[in-house]
Amino acid sequence: MKFKFNNLDAETRALMKEEIERAIQTNEIYSSTRFNAAGESNWIQWLIQAAEEHDAHWLAYQIEACAGMKDFEGRAKPSGGYTVAHVPHTAAETIAEGQFNRFYIAAVCLRAIGIDKKEVIVYRARQRGEPRPESRELEGASLNAQELLEQVRSKQQSFKCELLKPNSGLSVQI
Repeated sequence: MKFKFNNLDAETRALMKEEIERAIQTNEIYSSTRFNAAGESNWIQWLIQAAEEHDAHWLAYQIEACAGMKDFEGRAKPSGGYTVAHVPHTAAETIAEGQFNRFYIAAVCLRAIGIDKKEVIVYRARQRGEPRPESRELEGASLNAQELLEQVRSKQQSFKCELLKPNSGLSVQI
């Protein structure tokens, strides 16, 4: 099931693009260590295209169709040392959804701030299996738009907020 972005319209898309450009200028754009050379060189272009006229599903498709992910990655073993493992088949979807949602959330926060709304509302934007209890607790919550904007703008996103965790399925609306 695809993400449902309740406030994804021309105004939000324009703000998403501005936020992507701001992230590029401030070196806060996220690039996955799982990207290969093709993924690395096309990531920003795909992300901008998705923000302008597509969605997270399209973005994931671009990564997969253009073979933008590595096949294998090194991983630390619990007992020490390293091993080589397959990159999960869901990696492209996870990165696409997470980063599209990141810029969508930033744009919604900017829209809220622009109309003097101090808060945005968390909602379940994607159904997937059994949601984490922490995610369920956040559904319907009001979050400070300025504080959330500052959190999502950071390349080194702290995952203290369940909303920003990979595969949370949560987003925000005005």
